[in-house]
Amino acid sequence: MRFSRIGLKGSSLTKGLLALAISGALLFQSPVFAVSINSATQEVLQNVKGVGPAKARAIIAEREKRGAFQSPEDLSSRVKGIGMKTIVKITDSGITFELPEAPPASRSVRSRSRD
Repeated sequence: MRFSRIGLKGSSLTKGLLALAISGALLFQSPVFAVSINSATQEVLQNVKGVGPAKARAIIAEREKRGAFQSPEDLSSRVKGIGMKTIVKITDSGITFELPEAPPASRSVRSRSRD
């Protein structure tokens, strides 16, 4: 790749480091962020290779009906058409199986009357 063609100026070390970073990013494409299966939107789920709109809707419907997925096995047993191949694709895309945090317990506030 000729960096002068794309307008990059700098030392050969800078150009080499840039080339290394680009090739590393292309070689090891990993998810940029992780999203829990228990909070992922339909759009996020359907963009996972092998899931698509129908499975994404089924995942969300089951999650809304019976609550959070505890594990990949739980997802597979509760949603028809989700097998181990799909589980691998889901986890490889950066989707995790973290349980949602419980909301903080509300404290009761006692009113103090002053006599």
